[in-house]
Order: sequence, then structure tokens, then C-alpha cells
Amino acid sequence: MKIIKPTPLGILTRPYRAHGREHLGIAIPVMATLGATPQIVSESELWNTVGDELAGYTLDAAMPKSHAEFLVSANAYGKYCERGHRGDRANTCHVGIRFAGVEKQLHVSGERNWNGNTATAAKPFESLRIDWPHAYGGAGYADNPVGRGFSSAIGDDRNTPSLLPNIEYAANALTQRGQHAAPAALTPIAPSWPQRSALFGQLDEVWHEQDRPGFPRTMDRRYFNVAPLDQQLPAHTALPDGAAYAITRLHPEREVIAGVLPALRARSFIQRRQSKLLTEIAMRLTTAWFIPHRERVVMIFHGVAEIEAFDAHDIACLLIAAEASSQARSAEHYQRVFELRMDRQHGALHALRDSDLMPASTAASTPADSTRDNAGTPGDPSQGAWQRNLLNRARSLADEAALSAQHAGIPFPADAFATSPGPTHAPRLDDLAEFVQRQEQLASEQRAALDQTRQRIENEHAARCPPTAPRRGPPTLPHDNTPPVDPIDPVYSVQAGMADMAREATLKLRQAYRHAAHYQEAAPRLDANTAAARTIRNRVITLHANGESLAGLDLTGADLSGLSLRGALLSDAMLENADLTGADLTGATLSDAVLVRATLSRATLRGANLSRANLSLAHCDGTDFDEATLDGALFDRTQFHRCKLRRASVERARFSQCRFDSVDFREARLSDLAFIEQAFQHVDFSRAQIRKLALIQCTAEHVSFSEADIHGFACIDTSAAGIRFDRATLRQAGFLKDSVLDRADFSHATLSEVNFRQASAKGANFSHARIDQCDFSDACLHSANLQGVRIENGYLVRTDLRGARLAGADLIGGYLRGADLRGANLHEANLFRANLAEVLLDDVSRSGDGSQFDGAYLEQVVLHPLASPA
Repeated sequence: MKIIKPTPLGILTRPYRAHGREHLGIAIPVMATLGATPQIVSESELWNTVGDELAGYTLDAAMPKSHAEFLVSANAYGKYCERGHRGDRANTCHVGIRFAGVEKQLHVSGERNWNGNTATAAKPFESLRIDWPHAYGGAGYADNPVGRGFSSAIGDDRNTPSLLPNIEYAANALTQRGQHAAPAALTPIAPSWPQRSALFGQLDEVWHEQDRPGFPRTMDRRYFNVAPLDQQLPAHTALPDGAAYAITRLHPEREVIAGVLPALRARSFIQRRQSKLLTEIAMRLTTAWFIPHRERVVMIFHGVAEIEAFDAHDIACLLIAAEASSQARSAEHYQRVFELRMDRQHGALHALRDSDLMPASTAASTPADSTRDNAGTPGDPSQGAWQRNLLNRARSLADEAALSAQHAGIPFPADAFATSPGPTHAPRLDDLAEFVQRQEQLASEQRAALDQTRQRIENEHAARCPPTAPRRGPPTLPHDNTPPVDPIDPVYSVQAGMADMAREATLKLRQAYRHAAHYQEAAPRLDANTAAARTIRNRVITLHANGESLAGLDLTGADLSGLSLRGALLSDAMLENADLTGADLTGATLSDAVLVRATLSRATLRGANLSRANLSLAHCDGTDFDEATLDGALFDRTQFHRCKLRRASVERARFSQCRFDSVDFREARLSDLAFIEQAFQHVDFSRAQIRKLALIQCTAEHVSFSEADIHGFACIDTSAAGIRFDRATLRQAGFLKDSVLDRADFSHATLSEVNFRQASAKGANFSHARIDQCDFSDACLHSANLQGVRIENGYLVRTDLRGARLAGADLIGGYLRGADLRGANLHEANLFRANLAEVLLDDVSRSGDGSQFDGAYLEQVVLHPLASPA
């Protein structure tokens, strides 16, 4: 379910079942400042404050409340304690709150004990939390088992000191030992306490058959009101707009905080699947939770929508908003906002515009507004320093371009790089979508003008200068023709420094070439019959025969076919478009080498080190990479045909637009790899060790991961019909977004934390697999083989299991709610405590014959609620 909301609003949702129907509870918390002119604060402050101040209480359960109520998370402060008759502090004080016509006063005391039948004087305190542990109660006292002052022990020793409550009603304060009092606090009542549990209702037969696991029909809706009774407003289903409050002595500096709540209304809309229109859900302001020492209040709006699916799967989107009570917006306005935010091109920008979903008068300031640098310039006071720097840099570049054009004799308009006519100040987030659209239009116009200018300049340049050949091959390196200088000569240090700079420049040029050679025009291949080709070939043979290094040599286009270069040191060598057909490079070092467009057909690179080498556009047909190291290598548009990479190491390599046909990766070590839009045919990863591998929008035909050890695997929008994971170990994996696994083989595999949600796995084989914490919800396992499978903590919600074979399957505790089991065979299956609510069964099984479940263990199976008639 997608959420559309303004940044200040929080959102809580809870699907639940009641009265035989599914519902979605919606709660919208929003935090405001306390005072006469309240302001909405950010959602991050809301959750940070709630986490700090609610002391373990849940902010809200997102369940619709019967009527309005208020809560207070607060402290009493010793500075407000009253004076005794002798002028000393009595270490007691009165605190209270008046809100929406309800007033509550409490008496607060420092620590006290019973000494015999007499209470000791209260001890001084700086601050004291007003909550149930400080109120009357204690172990054995049902209305407040976490409090103090109650003792249920028979024969209570009155000589044993015992704590008294710190928080009491003034009219009901304890005066003698053994006396009982009503617990007094301002925080929520626990659901297990009788004040609320008595309202829950009975889990009767109707509940078991129609409402389980939801709420019983005998429930009193007041159960969801969590405040003490004297903080509830049973005559009001919602709090009034702009309700006034006065909070006394619950702030460390301000004795009284008075003000009103912001006059806000919440709006909520849902979009059901298969519909483009929004449906409004009525919202009520039912709860105000005050945090006076932080000068904050959380307002919580509640609503409920009837839904079809128990997990709200039928709801595609939820849109929430807030508006001033006196300025309601039309439903058509919110429909337009929804459509703008769902726009694929600019939806993300429209999502930044809170003014569409919040009243401007109370909206929280945005980070961009609060952090913008407004140090202005005389020309534009709103222009920030970063913008001035960009404009100054643009003018500097324009001056350099004009000077270069002048030296080249090319006409250059004085205003060609004039400042853009667009705004030079940063747009507000609310205006960003329109700003971007204007800038895109402006950029389109400027690109067209620039294309015309560039074409004109190129034409004029072509008329003056002969055409230059495109960049090919390795960079031309500078030659050092400087005569040697005596070391004692002062020029020596300068010359040495220049030599260092030249070496560094050479290194950077070669690195740039290694990373980008495949983007250049192809370097020419030398004709094997020419003298130049024979010279290079003979030099390589001689150097290698003498055990000399070939590192860094320029062998571009060389004919090295058929050579034996076992163990050769070719690191950083430039071998673009070289012919290495049939060459033996066993154990060679080719780290950082350039092998772009190289022909490696039938070459042997067994055990070679190709770390960080660039093999883009290389032709690898029948190439042997067994036990080679390809860590960090670059493969762009590389073709692998009938190649062997058994026991090879391929970590953090980059593959782009490659094709793998009949490639053997058996027992390879693969790590941190992503394949995007690439093709795999007859590729074998059997017994490979894989850590973090992703197939994204790929095609995989006849691909096997049999017996592989895989930790971290993603298959996204990939067609992988017939893929094999039999006897593999697969952990933390996902087959996502329209991935196709039809006829896949997971037999005898061990699967842990694998996401098959919505995947298509028709006819897949999971027989005898061990599956733990995997999610098959909404997946299609039509006619799949799950015989003897063991699924622990599995989710098969709405899974299509029509015609599936589950004989002998172990599905203990499996969650199959809403699954389609028509035609499925569950003979001898273990379904102990499985959830089969709303499953679709054969008519004969529904009638009680049970042929689908012959011999199955059905103890404590959940069958209700039943699926709705079609």
C-alpha cells in the first residue's frame, strides 16, 4: 500500500476483523506546539518526542475509538510545593488540567512511608513522573498492579515500612494504613486491567466460526478508549475544533500553560486496486495527548474503512491530508493531487509540495526553507552564496571559452553565455515541480540553440582545418628529450620534479585509457604478415624466453596467437584488439591490462590474474578461465561462448550488456556482482560459492545453481523458467517484480529468508526442500511439486496452489490464509496449527469428505473464517 501524505503528518494503520468483515483502522497523529497560536511541527519531532516521553506506552493502536478522550505525559515539580504552617516546604503540591469542559486535579507528594499507622513526612523532590507506578496500587491490586501503597498480605506487619502513593486524588487521599483509594494518573490504562478487559467481550462459538482472529461481536467499543474514565468525553464522538486547555504546574518554568488546539480537520482517501478513483474515509479527532514540559500536544484523528482482504491487499494507495476546519477542500482537489503524485515523470517533485495537503497557516517549515543561505547580493538579495559561486564559475568558463575561440579564429558571440533568464534564487519546495518543468522547457530550447551553434562552429572549423581522425588506441605519451643534468646543478631538482609530474601524468593517462578504451574507436589490428607484426611477436617471444617482464608493453593489435606465455608478467600491458587465439597464458599476470576487443578464442588463462583488467568487447570463444582471478575486472559487451570459469574468483567485477552461452562457472567464487539486461543460456553455477549476486531484467535459459552455496541473491524482473537450485543452500534472497520461475527446480534445497512474493513458479519442484522464514504470498505455484517439503514459519497468503502436490508436506504452523488449494493433494501432510482460513477448497472437501486431506494431521488447524462464496 502506497502512502501519500504531507511531511508533518504521521500515519498508523491496522487491518482488523469485526462483525464478520475486514476493516482498515487509520490513525493520523500530528504534533503541535502549546500556546495561544499553535504551530504544527515536523513528523520527525513527533516520533522523537513520543519515543522520549511516552515511557513505554503505545501512542495509538490505530483502532476507532467510541468517543473522545485526552491523555497527559507529565511531571510534577518540587518548585511548586506548598509551604507548611511553619513556613517550610511540605513537599506536596496540586497539579491539574482543564480541557474541553473536563477538569482533573491531582495531589502530588514526595516519597512517604507508613511508620506503623502514621505516614511519614513527604521527602523533597525535583520532579516526579505522574504515571501508574506512582499511583495507588501494587501486586494483587487488579486496577493498578504496578502501583504502590496496596498490600494484600494476610497479617501485614504494621511495623514494616511501606511506600505510599505519590499521586492521589485530593478528596481520596490515604489517611490511615489499610485504607484503599482509587488509583490516580493521567496516562493510558493497560488492556489487561479490568477497567478495559471487561469490555473486550466473549470469545464464543460465533467468534470461533466467523470473527476469529478478529474482535468478538460482544465487544464494547469503549475498549479502545485507553484514558482513565475521568479523562474521557463519552458525549462527544470527536473533540471540538480549537478546544481550549489550561495545564497547571506541569511545566518546569511556566506554572500555567493555556491555549487552544489547532482548528484542524484530517482527510483520508483510499484507492482500491483496479480503480483510479479515490474513496473518502471519514476521520474524527478523538485523542489529544499532552506533553506539557515539552510544550507539545499530539492530536490523533481516527477513521475506519471496510476492505476485502484481511491484510488490506486490496488497497493500493492511502492519501491523507490536514486542512483548516473553516477551509475545507473539495474531493476533486485531492483527486488531482493524487494524480499529480502518481505521475511517473514528476510525481516525486509534486510529493515535495506540502501545501496541497496542509493548510499554509499551520504548516511546519521545510528543511530547505530553514537552511537556505540568504546572504544576498545587491543585484538579488535572495540569491544564496552557493548560487553566486555557480554564476561566477559560469562567467569564468565563458570568458575562457571566448578567449579560446578568439585564438582559434572562431566567431564567438559576446552574449553566448549570458546569465540564464530564469530565476537565480532557490525555489521553495512547494514551487519545485513547476520550477523543474520550466527549467526543462528552457533547457530544451537552449539545447536546440546550442546544437545549432555547435553545428555552425564545426562547419566553420571544418572549412579552415582538415578533419582529424577519431581517438584510437592507447594514449600518446610524452617523450623526455631533456639532456641529463648534473645532480649538483640547481636545475636538477626542478628537472626531477618535472619528471615526477610526467610519470604521474602518464600513469593517469593509462588508467583513463584502461577504464574507457571500449568507448573509443577500435585500434587497428596488425596484419600478421607484416614486418611490424612479426617484430612485435618476436620481441615478446624473446623477452618471455629470457624470463623478462612484459609489464606495461604496448602490444595493441599484436598477433600473439598460439604463443606459449605461461607465467608471463603482463600487468598493465596494452593488448587492445590483440589476437591471442590459442595462446597459453596459464598462470600469467594480466592485472590492470587492457584486453578490449582482444580475441581470446581457445586461449588458456587457467590460474591467470586478471584483476582490474578491461576485457570489454573481447571475444571469448572456448576460452579457459579455470581458477583465474577476475576480481574488479570490467566486461562491457563481452561475449562468452563455451568458456570455462571453474573455481574462478569473480568479485566486484562489472558486467554490462554481456552474453553468456554455454559457460561453466562450477565451483567459482562470485561476490558483489550485478547483471543488468544480460542473457544467460546453458550456464552452470553448480557448487559455486556466491555472496551478493543480482540478476536484473535478465533472461536465463537452462541455468543451474545446483548445490551452490548462496548468501544474498536477487532475481528482479527476470525470466528464469527452468532455473535449477536443486540441493542448493539459498539464504536472504528475493525473486521480485514479475520474475518468472516456472518449472524451476528447488528440490532438496535449503531455503532461508527467501522472498517469492508474487513470483510465478508454475510447475516448480520444491520436493523435499527445507524452507524456513520464506514468503510465497500472492505467488503462483500452480501444479507445483511440494511433496515432502518442510516449511517452517512460512507465509503462503493467497498463494495459488491449484493442482499442487503437497503429499507428505510438513506445514506446521504454516500461514495459508486465502490460499487456493483447489485440486491440491495434501495426503499425509502435517498441518498442525496451520492457518487455513479463507482457503479455497474442492467442493468435496468442503462437504466434509476430506479427500484432499486423506491421512493429513489437522490438529488445531484454523479453518475460520471461511472463504466468501464466489
